[in-house]
Amino acid sequence: MKNFFTKLAVKFQRFMYGRYGVDQLYRALLWFYLAAIILAMILGRAVDGIFYTIFSVIAWGLFIFAFLRVFSKKIENRRKENQNWLKFTGNFKKKFKLLGNRWKYRKTHVFRTCPECKTVLRMKKVKGKHMAKCPHCGKQFEFKVLF
Repeated sequence: MKNFFTKLAVKFQRFMYGRYGVDQLYRALLWFYLAAIILAMILGRAVDGIFYTIFSVIAWGLFIFAFLRVFSKKIENRRKENQNWLKFTGNFKKKFKLLGNRWKYRKTHVFRTCPECKTVLRMKKVKGKHMAKCPHCGKQFEFKVLF
């Protein structure tokens, strides 16, 4: 039995040679598929059957698109799609990380934005006027800490 699964794994590896495979966009598409199926079940039962049909079609479209990407031989196109997805989600991750850091360091640090390059800087919370130098653009600016 073990030999059978080994042979099957080797055949699948040969089949996947030269194909794109799994990436972050694929995983996200599967999560969106799952969310659409759940919405279809909830709204289809609660509101009207048309919602079930609409969300089911959307869900299956996402599912098919995700698997076509995995088995695609146009690796460069799939890579670009994934890069665009990572760029899009990176902005959200960056904002949520900043919010988390602001909450985490709220008692010991203040956050100020560089007037030149708009980078958010974290400085120790010491009452008074201070000068800061942005590590990204080198601009010096003054900021106040009131409490």
